[in-house]
Amino acid sequence: MNINKIIFAILWIIFLVWIIIVILNLNDNNNNVNNNSTKWVFKIWIVWDDVEPLKNTVDKFKSLHKEYSSLEILIESFSSYEEYYYSLVTSITSWKSPDLFVLNNNEKNSVFSNQTIVIDPLTISINDFRKKFKWFFSDDLIVTLWDSNVKKEYLLWIPVWYETLGVFYNRRYVKNTDLSSISTLNNVISNLKNTKPEIVPIWIWNGSTVYGVSDIITQFFMLESWVSWLNDLDSNKMKEWFSSYMTYWDLEWYNGYNSKYEELNSSWLNSLDLFSKWDTHMVVWYPRIIKQIKEKWFWKNFLLATPFPHYYSWEWKTLVNYNYFVINKDSTNKQLANSFLSYLSSDIWALEYLKSYKYYLPALLSLESDKLEEKIHEDYNLVLWDFYSADYDFGSFDKWIKNIYDKWIIPILDNTSNYESIFEKLKASILCESKKISTLENLSNDCKL
Repeated sequence: MNINKIIFAILWIIFLVWIIIVILNLNDNNNNVNNNSTKWVFKIWIVWDDVEPLKNTVDKFKSLHKEYSSLEILIESFSSYEEYYYSLVTSITSWKSPDLFVLNNNEKNSVFSNQTIVIDPLTISINDFRKKFKWFFSDDLIVTLWDSNVKKEYLLWIPVWYETLGVFYNRRYVKNTDLSSISTLNNVISNLKNTKPEIVPIWIWNGSTVYGVSDIITQFFMLESWVSWLNDLDSNKMKEWFSSYMTYWDLEWYNGYNSKYEELNSSWLNSLDLFSKWDTHMVVWYPRIIKQIKEKWFWKNFLLATPFPHYYSWEWKTLVNYNYFVINKDSTNKQLANSFLSYLSSDIWALEYLKSYKYYLPALLSLESDKLEEKIHEDYNLVLWDFYSADYDFGSFDKWIKNIYDKWIIPILDNTSNYESIFEKLKASILCESKKISTLENLSNDCKL
């Protein structure tokens, strides 16, 4: 065999070997794709709550729905709504978003609204929803849409719980009967200032040191008039609203507020730290704050709570806060998503869910009589009734963009000399950004605060 034939044969063998390697690699890739498809995971994202209790609820759901028994359902929880917000943005743009996630009721036009789909009416009846759930959920979650030139009602999302602000107080110095209205609350504060001037009666006076201040000031807005969204906060009323909030402190004279404010700021502490040390006798927030109060070792026998008072029980509204489950329009298993939401909307399984999160009020009317008598924490003598008044009306407040509102209301409350003008700028800024997001128009407009 001459040298040319030998070289040709070698080249031909090399070519054949290369073809075989390519085919083998293609097979491996196909196998990997197939293997990955069998490892599909259904993802649920929540905010503020521990993961483990919801895992238990999911496991019980899977035990009833054998078709999902071998499926991995991954649950993630975020302690911060802001952190959750940006993680959700990233997950959607990178096609890694959860199948079920939650949104907050106090942001009606959420940037994620277009990422969700309405609930299948065959899964949950609109009429049943109206009858079974607290009335304010119907106002928030039922919409009318055009379908083939016919108006039809649709349920947008499913709530399981809600919460209202309460006043946690030290029973050694404050009585429940003293907190039945804003007027009686003010009397208690006045008496405590006279008898114990070194003590701050209630810590709701500024922004940076008040835990959860954005919802506390929002509650004051709702106590003054029928406001339900940011645009209702006109400049004529704004001064009245802020003045009502700021009557609980005084920077013109040396007092407990002044000294403790500096101490808290320099030490990165807040109102809960003062409360645990008995340097303030009342703090305001939702029942779930009981976890932080426990961590700060507040004495069991001296902790009680009552609903945040109104001027008069029949006037204005109590702010409600809740996260509701939504179905991601990009989910590859919407049937499972609908089944899980139907499961959570039933009495027995909503009750099962709430057993895991004892500090939430039940969304279902049928659960009130049983749930409201239950303790919110095993170590304290507080029940859900302590945060609920049948005399009060309830409502949501549309912050437009929750993250911006919650973040920027804090420095406004710290700036007593210019709070009116700064709040007007905040309002204009959020409105500008909200319009950009919802309409994708005027994108070059500067919405800077």
